[in-house]
Amino acid sequence: MTKLTNKKPKVLVTGATGYIGSHVCKVLFERGYEVIGLDINLEQNDVSKWVDRIIFADVRGVDVDEKFDAIVHLAGVISVEESMTMPSHYYDTNLNGTMNMLSQIDKDTHFIFASTAGAFDAQSPYAKSKVAAEDVIKEQAEGYTIFRFFNVAGSDGENMQQGNATHLIRIASECAAGTRSHMSIFGSDYDTKDGTCVRDYIHVVDLASAIEAAIATGPKNTPYECIGSGKGYTVKEVIETMKNVSASNFEVKMVGRRDGDPASLSIANQFDGLRITHTLDDMCRSAWLAELKRNGVL
Repeated sequence: MTKLTNKKPKVLVTGATGYIGSHVCKVLFERGYEVIGLDINLEQNDVSKWVDRIIFADVRGVDVDEKFDAIVHLAGVISVEESMTMPSHYYDTNLNGTMNMLSQIDKDTHFIFASTAGAFDAQSPYAKSKVAAEDVIKEQAEGYTIFRFFNVAGSDGENMQQGNATHLIRIASECAAGTRSHMSIFGSDYDTKDGTCVRDYIHVVDLASAIEAAIATGPKNTPYECIGSGKGYTVKEVIETMKNVSASNFEVKMVGRRDGDPASLSIANQFDGLRITHTLDDMCRSAWLAELKRNGVL
């Protein structure tokens, strides 16, 4: 597979109105791509100005009768906690949805997949469904790049996470913005420097730019590529960072461990097209400002 030489490569982005998808659509559109969005939920971020058109459909059953230079498959369900009680829903959406999108490609289509760092220690049905999807991609796609995303956070100031908060920085930003009374730390007895889980975090704009770099340079065809900062932070460190950037001393409760959470996830096989331009402070500050904007404070 060679680099794309089209003047305006044509890219399909699934999950286009979601948190990551909206940022990806914006980056691609601003860099001259023809962007086609696909989503089952059009009531998240308004991406109308970042796409040439959008398809309202479910990735599990859609039949897109056209050719693309690349498909960026972001659509899926992502809650570790929910997956523990609804495993069939996670396999159906994340695995069967991926298999259906693979049926849309030809040998020249670059298939880019959003997997998870949870795949390194797959304890939840969510992580296991992503690993299964990775396996099928390697079997069926001639040209592919599998990205294992670490915890994605922050905002470009326009697009943001919608719906119920499930990730640490978003939850902390709600507390800092005063829309959540308190938050919990799930477990303080892990084998880490302060007893709380360690995770890597990446700003959503840096991630979107890395996806554009992958489209521009072509398929990697490796087992996976990581997108993360390369730095691990404990849950307590992230919360303290949010408190500092927002000048807010919100309430934090210590509770028991949560099923499906490994103690530490660290980066490996970093994608060479990733350029880190945002810090943890930037992620927390922009997430906090997004919550203020969501609630009409800004």
